Amino acid sequence: MSNLLAASGERVYFKDLTSRFLFVSDGWIDAATPGRTPEDLIGKTDFDVFTEAHASAAFADEQEIMRTGESLVGQVERETFSGRPDAWVSTTKMPLRDEHGGIIGTFGISRDITAQIRVERELALQAGELGAQNEQLRELDRLKDEFVALVSHELRTPLTSIIGYIQLLRDERASVLDTDHFAEVIERNAERLLRLVGDLLFLSRMQAGKLTLELHDTNLADLAVEAVEEARPEAERKHIDLILSAATGPCLDVDPTRIAQLLGNLISNAVKFTPDGGRVEVTLAVEGDEAVLSVADTGIGVQAADRERIFERFYRTKAATQRVIPGSGLGLTISQAIVHAHQGTISVRSDGEHGSTFAVRLPLVPGLPALARQAAQTLRSGLASGQPPAASLALTRATSESSGFSWVTAPIAVWMAPADSGSLSWASASAISATSLSVSWLPSSANSGM
Repeated sequence: MSNLLAASGERVYFKDLTSRFLFVSDGWIDAATPGRTPEDLIGKTDFDVFTEAHASAAFADEQEIMRTGESLVGQVERETFSGRPDAWVSTTKMPLRDEHGGIIGTFGISRDITAQIRVERELALQAGELGAQNEQLRELDRLKDEFVALVSHELRTPLTSIIGYIQLLRDERASVLDTDHFAEVIERNAERLLRLVGDLLFLSRMQAGKLTLELHDTNLADLAVEAVEEARPEAERKHIDLILSAATGPCLDVDPTRIAQLLGNLISNAVKFTPDGGRVEVTLAVEGDEAVLSVADTGIGVQAADRERIFERFYRTKAATQRVIPGSGLGLTISQAIVHAHQGTISVRSDGEHGSTFAVRLPLVPGLPALARQAAQTLRSGLASGQPPAASLALTRATSESSGFSWVTAPIAVWMAPADSGSLSWASASAISATSLSVSWLPSSANSGM
């Protein structure tokens, strides 16, 4: 029997009451201590073979088996070695008894299942990935259903109104009715449809990374005034105080069409979610190297749970749904995309009950901090070499990509303080790449041409 077990490929061992080896098979030696002989292990313990953590766990199991007389069958264990890869085994341990039935140690046999565990883990990982993909597909399917429902509602409402008023205009009694009012209603609903289609096209181009920003030197205050005036009729209809507080407006290199769209979205949202008799305040200021635009209202507020998702596409807050406030759930998604395209940030602050404040921060020189620093260093070098003090530097931005938007080449002015009260001169520079800049000095007379 001893010779049979010794020659067996199975991993078999016997231990005494103190968990010292009495016998180990060749299969156990080959797996646990290759290069040694069974005789080398006699009298030793798991602590001489495995890590302390694994040896301690095995010792505790064996002591429990000898105390209770109960076996452990098919237990999966991780065998850990010092300086060797770990292995997984399925092991069975039982009491070792003498001819009188007394327990004199333990007997064990184990089978390597490392490959099986590895396959099971890979399958579990794949199952997890498939589960995540299925969840994403379910979420996309849910969003699709919500999108269809929202767009259908947003299309149906103005179309129903347009069709109704057209029918009234065709009525033979229309000549005695207020046809100008009918035309205004039709126009208003047609513009609502046009905005919805525009939002959908914007979203499509944004997701495809095909949006283009046409940058121009733009006065934000002028855009804010226009946006406030566009929203004023609706604010007056609801008896809402719509106030604009703007210092001397900063001029930024932005896409004025997109920034106007951003302002329109934020202000119209504020008016829409503010009850009759409320207040909406639009503020424009400069803080450090940023232009800060904020829209604060005394409306229904934004709950904490909604603030985490309010910029998601098609997302509608519970409050908006319960109050049947119209909207496609795209306005804030588009607003955030516009802000990010200009390398700015947008945030919302609300206690959930007493209004909300949306704050947009745009860099005064978006996308050009490294070039501006390099330009300043170049100018300082010019001054040190005897060149006259520089008042400003004209830069041309090279085309680059940011958040899926293409930057269109446009001039940018970086203003520098003159060194002293001496006469000013100008330098012309162009961006060769995102990190290089070439500068050529111009005579003072060039001032008028820049």
